[in-house]
Amino acid sequence: MDQKERIIAQAMQMFVSEGIKSVRMDDIAQQLGVSKRTLYELFGDKESLLYLSMEHFFECKRLERQRVSSSARNVLEAMFRVLVCVMNDSESVQRLQSNLRKFYPAVHERLLREGSARSRQDLRKMLEQGIRDGLFVATINIDLAISVLYYTASAITDRKDLLLPEGMSEREAFVQIVSNFFRGISTPEGARLIDDYRKSFDPAGSAGESGASTRKR
Repeated sequence: MDQKERIIAQAMQMFVSEGIKSVRMDDIAQQLGVSKRTLYELFGDKESLLYLSMEHFFECKRLERQRVSSSARNVLEAMFRVLVCVMNDSESVQRLQSNLRKFYPAVHERLLREGSARSRQDLRKMLEQGIRDGLFVATINIDLAISVLYYTASAITDRKDLLLPEGMSEREAFVQIVSNFFRGISTPEGARLIDDYRKSFDPAGSAGESGASTRKR
């Protein structure tokens, strides 16, 4: 790891743990044992370093999800694993996004645009694989399916604007919504697998049994 990569990785840790607004270039220089002049020569300003650090953060999350899903038996299980990771990370990611939106809107907008493009590309590959494997019906409009899933998931994990029934946790709602979405585009074989995976990811098991906690196994 060269000096620039080391600085980005360390700055990322500081922004995540201490808060984007509170971390100054002086703090980063002191933590790394480099001069502030070196930081400005390498990155120009805090906003540029912040962008690279947050880009690194979200790419690490993306690679982590790829690792989690790599041992899945099929693409449906892989998608469930990825989406549960999204739910598990939602609190920390939402906090970072909120601070970026408030204090560095240009950085937030750029990261959101680029992250959305990568997420949509990953979803497209998974949906296309599911069609080839006979788990999703071939007649679905993939672009529409991506938009619906992406928008619905972000309503719970990011925007927090979905009104949930009393007593239902966000995790329960997330698993139920995702399960119902997948069932709507699945073949009979895909639907059978969804029912099995839902039992693993959602101990409540059915839409009427809210209140039980959801855990990943």
